[in-house]
Amino acid sequence: MLKLKNFKIDNIMKTKYLFFIVVMVFCFGNSFSQQNQTDLDAQRITIYTDYTIALQDANRMQYLPVIEDTIKVEPEFNYSIQPIVYQTRYTPTMINAASLREEPLPILDNGLIKLGVGNYLSPYIEVFYNNTYERDFSVGAYAKHHSTHGKARNAAGQQIYTGFNKNDFLVYGKRFLKNSTLSGDIGFNSNEIYYYGYDPDAQMIDNPRDKEELEMQRWMNLNPKVRFNSNNIFDKKFNYDLLLDYSYLFNVTDDYHHTAKIGGDFSIASNNNKYGLESKFIYHNGFVDSIEDEDKYLILNPYYKNYSDAWQIKLGVNTTGDFFKADSVNYHFYPNILIQHNVSNVIIPYVSFKGYLEDNCLNSIRKINPYIQRLPHIEATNYAQVLDIGVKGNISRKAYFHINGNYSKIDNKVFFVNDTSEMPLNNKFILEYTNIERFSGYGEISLRNIIPDFNFILKGNYYYYSYVKNKEKPWHMPELDISFSVEYQYTDDITFGSDIFFIGKRYAKEYDKDLNIIERELDPIIDINLYANYTLASNFSCFLYLNNLLGQKQYVWNHYHSLGFNLLLGLKYSF
Repeated sequence: MLKLKNFKIDNIMKTKYLFFIVVMVFCFGNSFSQQNQTDLDAQRITIYTDYTIALQDANRMQYLPVIEDTIKVEPEFNYSIQPIVYQTRYTPTMINAASLREEPLPILDNGLIKLGVGNYLSPYIEVFYNNTYERDFSVGAYAKHHSTHGKARNAAGQQIYTGFNKNDFLVYGKRFLKNSTLSGDIGFNSNEIYYYGYDPDAQMIDNPRDKEELEMQRWMNLNPKVRFNSNNIFDKKFNYDLLLDYSYLFNVTDDYHHTAKIGGDFSIASNNNKYGLESKFIYHNGFVDSIEDEDKYLILNPYYKNYSDAWQIKLGVNTTGDFFKADSVNYHFYPNILIQHNVSNVIIPYVSFKGYLEDNCLNSIRKINPYIQRLPHIEATNYAQVLDIGVKGNISRKAYFHINGNYSKIDNKVFFVNDTSEMPLNNKFILEYTNIERFSGYGEISLRNIIPDFNFILKGNYYYYSYVKNKEKPWHMPELDISFSVEYQYTDDITFGSDIFFIGKRYAKEYDKDLNIIERELDPIIDINLYANYTLASNFSCFLYLNNLLGQKQYVWNHYHSLGFNLLLGLKYSF
């Protein structure tokens, strides 16, 4: 590169000298030629152009010379460590152990007593009792009495006895073992009712209106239970939950019904996976109106669950065998699928698709409608398809919501209709079975202290029956029901609240003299209640309930109107 640069400079210098020589020769040549014509001193030469030296740009090479060496030397190191133990002479100073005091546990009361009385001669008693701190066991008891002995006006304005008498008693206990829990309870309840719900326009010489004139029924049920379940929380541990449930229903008309249930849930979990089997055997035996009835069900529901922080998935099959008749068995198979997704611990959308068989019996039906006729046999209800799509979640710690849409295809759905064999009163109900398809929607929102010292809960259901056999109405079932509750903490000692219920219009099935069907429309129910609680001491308070403020005649069942405006005033004492 250096030689190239010198070569370019030499060429430029040579060119410069050559150009200078040519100019000089030209000038001298011209001078000599002019001297031949004129005198040299009289001539003048003028040069108008300056000489400019032009240099070309030189491009530098962009690489450096590299010497390639074919010999490569890899360094190798060998070292060793000679451990040397240095003896230390430091001895730590002994310190005294810290003494910790047990924090005192809050004092718990053993029991609570609620005593009240209201108009219509309505006493109210409720008692709770439970042991306090025990490591190995827990025992308790509960008792309740509520009755009414007054009269209310029917649709014809006549005073008629509408009393009832309800009693509940329960004794329960738990024994905590090393890896399991043994629990059990014995319950007894009694419900005394009077068949006062007849049509006041019925053609009778003397309609019964007093307590002594009305027919009475008392349903009594004895219900012991025993449960034994494991408490394993580690993976690959076998878990079980065993249940023995027996109930004995009897009444003043010498009817009885036995129900025995033996079931268990067996499962094993590993790495967010759970494999299990739900099993149950149900036996019904009853003697009603001199007719004996027996029915048996075997339920086996295997399932698989996968759960994590974001997803919960359940895949299973529900199977039920109906052994109503000795010579035939009906088997039912249903899916059992649930998919639930947790979105940022705020919103949880879900979808489920399942089916099941509901074993109806006299005991379960009379809890819904105590004015039921004595029925020797009640058929099961087949929920063939049940689809739920919904979303629930917490907007914040103070706000919870739940929205659900449901489709159900139901065979042998139970509806209550008046018994025409009880002419002319027709004041008892029998069952009518209908195949239906039903769409429903459910919504709930709960607000806690969004407004200081206020709590709100709003719930609602909407039902649409797209298909009913024989194109009849879903008897006594509303299209819409809404409940709203609000509570206000006025001070630390005073609390106010209100409960509002709305039940839409319903239809009841009746017959005229010629046994033609009559669809009686029942008015909507609007029930507004208020309550207040005043704490007089840490263990003593008083309460006041004002029910049915509008004084509306509420017909939950056809011809059975509830009490008008009623109140309950009472005291609560804990000990």
